Amino acid sequence: MSLTAKTVNSIIYTGSTKLVQRGLGVISMLILARILTPEDFGIVSICTLAVFLFNSLGDVGAKQYIIRIQDIDDDILNTAWTLNIGIKLSLWLFFITFSSNIASFLGKPEIETPLRFLSLILVFGCLGNPGVWIMSRNLNYKPLFKIDVTSKILSFITVLIIVYFERTYWAMLIGVVLSYLLPCIFSHFICSHKPRFKLVNISQQMKFSQWVVANSIVGYARGEGDSVLVAKYFNLEMIGIYSMFKNLSSMPLTQLIAPATDPLLATFSTTIREKNFQAYQLNIVLLMLLSLVIPLTTLMVYFNQEIVLLFLGDKWGRHAYIFSILAFMMVPGVIFKVLSEYILAEGGYKPIVYYQSCMTVLTIGILYTIIGSDLEEFAITRVLIAVFSLFIFTSYFQVRYGFFKLADLILFMLPIIASSLALLTITAFESDSIHWLAKLILGCLIFFIIYSIALLGLIFLNKRRYECVLFLSYIAGVKRFLKI
Repeated sequence: MSLTAKTVNSIIYTGSTKLVQRGLGVISMLILARILTPEDFGIVSICTLAVFLFNSLGDVGAKQYIIRIQDIDDDILNTAWTLNIGIKLSLWLFFITFSSNIASFLGKPEIETPLRFLSLILVFGCLGNPGVWIMSRNLNYKPLFKIDVTSKILSFITVLIIVYFERTYWAMLIGVVLSYLLPCIFSHFICSHKPRFKLVNISQQMKFSQWVVANSIVGYARGEGDSVLVAKYFNLEMIGIYSMFKNLSSMPLTQLIAPATDPLLATFSTTIREKNFQAYQLNIVLLMLLSLVIPLTTLMVYFNQEIVLLFLGDKWGRHAYIFSILAFMMVPGVIFKVLSEYILAEGGYKPIVYYQSCMTVLTIGILYTIIGSDLEEFAITRVLIAVFSLFIFTSYFQVRYGFFKLADLILFMLPIIASSLALLTITAFESDSIHWLAKLILGCLIFFIIYSIALLGLIFLNKRRYECVLFLSYIAGVKRFLKI
């Protein structure tokens, strides 16, 4: 099987995995949002912010190291696994010791016990079989599909059972912990590799890991710095509202599109090692992802009230405008994801860390100056900062690599043009007499029909571009995959 075919199959498997996971997650949210209160979600949000910060501190990049290294053997694999365990267990002990201080700093002493329980993900997240990294390196995502889907189904059932008998936010916390515990257990049944504690040539991995850790910390601070400020300076209800809408608006990116692009690091690394990378490979990835993100963003902004009512219920509806604002974060997010994966594949952690450090300071600094304003102004400012940050990053990328040409901008505009045509169509048929649910369903159906026809037509008209030929062939490949 060719590298391109492996990449497409890997993207399909990872995308399918997250589609199943998110489908169950949406059902869970539909239930929990109607049972629990925004204050409950606020408590869970604060706990996850604190614990996942420490999870970022412990991200030594073991998987990335195994994927991009030229030659691999059991000693290298086991050393990466040992290093990962040592650092994460140390951080877990530190977190357990100072959890009361963390709760006091955030001004929420009631979260101390939930913090300690949720910190178990630091333990479970490092004890899995490192053989799964080899599967990712080889673009063999079918076994990982089985692990992730089975784990999600079991944790989903557990959460529903708990919330049925006891209406408590603990159901969500238990679900998060299970989502780390179950893959850890299943990985040892799926993988034939027998992990051993090793510390062979650890200095090379440590040198690589220091930039991965720095990048993870800075990336987390940049992505969650706004949430930390909200957690510190807003009440529990506003914390719950902001975190819920931020998660809901970013679901297509964080739970489907970004994980589906995981094979990109392995693909870029392979083509770079073989000195066979071409600019069109980057263009086709961006075109395919923008073809998904732009219409989703358009619908989320236009149907913000209906989407919030559907997913969360009436008690969240009056704040739906926050959801529509945060939806604009998806487009900068997916472009940064793709471009940064290429830089990382080249081993360029330093520029990513430097960039994210500067943007983190800028983001937190600006947001801190508007503390005291309402949540709407806070959200708008966050989106504007994201757009400005993307402009800086793409400018750097173009200066360094020079991959993009002016004609490529026209290529990337095709999803925007198709989305605009589809939006104009559903606007023309809009009626206030239609029930909000029927409006949402019919609107989305008409939108995607018009969008698909318009986009494929525009792609066909530009088939002199090799990227457009590839796009049409990949669409045909997806159709064949669905028939299997």
